[in-house]
Amino acid sequence: MPDTAAPGTSVPGAATPGTSTAEITPAIATPVFRVRGALVPDLARDCVRLEVTESTEGLRTLRVHLVATDSGAPGPPGRLRHLDGRDVDLGRDIQVALGPDQRQRHVFDGTVSAVEAEFRDGSAPVVVLYAEDPLMRLRMTRRMRTYERTTDADIARYLARAHGLDADVDAAGARYDVVQQFNQSDLAFLRERARLIQAELWCTGGTLHFRTRDKREGTKVVAVQGNHLLSARIGADLAHQRGSVTVTGYDAHTQRTIEAQAGPEVVDAEISGGRTGPRLVREALAESASYRVREAALTVGEARSYARAEMLRRARRFVTVSGVLRGNADLSVGSRVELTDVGGPFEGGGYYVTYVRHSFDQVAGFRTCFHAERATVNEVV
Repeated sequence: MPDTAAPGTSVPGAATPGTSTAEITPAIATPVFRVRGALVPDLARDCVRLEVTESTEGLRTLRVHLVATDSGAPGPPGRLRHLDGRDVDLGRDIQVALGPDQRQRHVFDGTVSAVEAEFRDGSAPVVVLYAEDPLMRLRMTRRMRTYERTTDADIARYLARAHGLDADVDAAGARYDVVQQFNQSDLAFLRERARLIQAELWCTGGTLHFRTRDKREGTKVVAVQGNHLLSARIGADLAHQRGSVTVTGYDAHTQRTIEAQAGPEVVDAEISGGRTGPRLVREALAESASYRVREAALTVGEARSYARAEMLRRARRFVTVSGVLRGNADLSVGSRVELTDVGGPFEGGGYYVTYVRHSFDQVAGFRTCFHAERATVNEVV
C-alpha cells in the first residue's frame, strides 16, 4: 500500500490538525483523489457527489458519483469514462482528501469494492464507485472458532494479525474461560465483543484500533450555531436512563449465582460537572433499574464488566445532537465538540462524536454531518 496519511490527518504541506475555531472558512475546494498513490485529477473534475461515512463500529466507507461523458464525448455506445480500468478499478487502493488547500485532510483510505453505471433519461451517464477501508477484510471472513482463557483485547490482537494488520489495543475487561465465534464474520464478531465492554473499533492505514472511549484520542472542534454549525437538533431524554444496571449469571466452579451492579458513580467518574441522566431519573421517577439477561456472566469479573459497560452506554447518550457543519475534515469519530449559542442546558463542551458523514456536491459544496452525545445537561442557574 502506498505511503499515505491516515484518515483525519493532514496532507503533506498542509496545516497540522487541531482545534477548529471561528477562523474556519467555508470549504469549497473539490475533493482530491489518489489511486495507488498517484494523483488522478480526472476524478476530481468529474465528481458530482461524494460521501465518506464512519461510526464507532468501524468500517469507513466511500461513495463517489462521477459523470461518465461530457459534451464532446460520444456517449453510449461509445466508451464511457471511469469504466475502462485506467484510473480506477475493482480492488484498487483509493485515497480521498477534503478541505480548502491549507486545511486539507485525508478522510478516506481504502479499496474499491463495487462499481455501478447509472443511466437516466435526459441525464448524462454516471459511474458510481464504492470503497471500504481495510476492515473490509474482516467483513469478508466468516469463522466458527473457540477462544479459551482470553480477553476481548487478546481477541482483537489475534484477528488483526490474521488479516495482516497491526494492532493498537487498549481496552480493559474480564478474562473469559471460553468465547465462541459461531458462524460470524470477523467484523461482526469483533463489533459484538466491543459492545460488551463499550470499546470502539476503527482502522487507519494498516492498523486496527480497539480502544475504550477514554483511550481514544480525537481532535477538538468548536462549533458556533449560526456560523460553523448550520443546523442542529439537540435533546436530553430520560426515557432510556436508569439509576442502576444489574447483570446476573452462574459460576459453574463455585456453583453459586453471580450478581453485579453498576450505578451513577460509574458515570460520575467521566464528567467534570453538570447533571447526569442516572441521577436525574432517580430524582424524577424514583429508583429505576435495568436487568441484563441477554448475556449470562460466567464469572464475577464478567458481570462487573458488562454492568459497567451497559451503564456507560445508556448514560453517555443522555444528551444527543445531530448537526451539519460547514465542511470540516478535522471532524471524525472520536472528536470532542464544543457547542456555542445553543441554549443553557446544552451549551459547552463534552460532546463526543459517534458518527460522521463528509459530503461534497456541486450545489452545497463541502458539508459535514455528525452525531454526538454527552452524559450531562448544565446546572440550572
